[in-house]
Amino acid sequence: MKKNTVDMFTRIFKVLQPPPEMTLSQWADKFRRLSAGSSAEPGRWKTAKAPYQKEIMDAITDITIKKVVIMSAAQVGKTDAMVLNPIGYYVHYDPSPIMVMQPTIQMAETFSKDRLSPMLRDTPVLRDKVNDKSRNSGNTILQKIFPGGHVTMVGANSPSSLASRPIRILLADEIDRYPATAGNEGDPLLLAGKRLATFWNKKEVCVSTPTNKETSRIAVEFEHSTQEEWNVPCPACGAFTPLLWANIVFDRDKLDEIGCTCPACGVVSSETEWKEQYINGKFVAAHPERKVRGFHLNALASLFVDWREIVEKFLTANEEKKKGNIELLKVWTNTEMGETWEEDGE
Repeated sequence: MKKNTVDMFTRIFKVLQPPPEMTLSQWADKFRRLSAGSSAEPGRWKTAKAPYQKEIMDAITDITIKKVVIMSAAQVGKTDAMVLNPIGYYVHYDPSPIMVMQPTIQMAETFSKDRLSPMLRDTPVLRDKVNDKSRNSGNTILQKIFPGGHVTMVGANSPSSLASRPIRILLADEIDRYPATAGNEGDPLLLAGKRLATFWNKKEVCVSTPTNKETSRIAVEFEHSTQEEWNVPCPACGAFTPLLWANIVFDRDKLDEIGCTCPACGVVSSETEWKEQYINGKFVAAHPERKVRGFHLNALASLFVDWREIVEKFLTANEEKKKGNIELLKVWTNTEMGETWEEDGE
């Protein structure tokens, strides 16, 4: 065979060969750009800034895992890491039909305008994938078409949008705020899940800050999962321990000296000392044998918020509780601790 023929086939096979395997965190670190209008720190994405996100993101694109559940506090970057990054990955790297479900149609439109469109515009590898400028492209606020798939955004309150074409990837955001039924059709999460039936490599991701224990969807999903908690090595003894509110130590008159007690050695280390260990943190599963990966995060794990802010909110909420107003403590429990609220509990 002539050399030029060999060279031609070499070039052809190089083009046709599949791309090397890439996890979601690797994709985000290499390609994702944060937009100035929707991020406090625009520019290149860095998973190292929030180490707890890595294991969750990589579970989302693990082909052996069909469902991922994230029950978390409100300040852990979950929309960027667990909804937008997967969209970018599947649009660019593994084209697929995707559905993003928000509690209402209005919230789906807001998500599209304020979060999705800026990511598509400001991330170079995504910029030319979706053509919003052509009238003949078929793109709308609630649907973005790209080579090999589409991103369709729906409201959990709209039964007609949930009965659309089959999808491979379902990203269900803030599921505790979904209505009990979509019209008269039944549970919206179950309705959307039926759209996944035809794909062998389907993926369902459920994300939410929890609400009341009696009605929380995300709590039920988490209960039937691996139930993984973020653990960090103790700065003093190295024992892995979950960051629990019960272990936080503070004096309300000295809020610059907040610490956390290690249950293993009893040493109280400062916030700075604990956070220096976050890069070595890991999730520990209560039920590793289960097929659904479930992750729980509270705001103590976040590098976007100081512990002092969490403590100050608790003190304010606790003062209001003494006056008979429990609403602030409910919000604190849901949004800071990422836990459900029980009427008879605290």
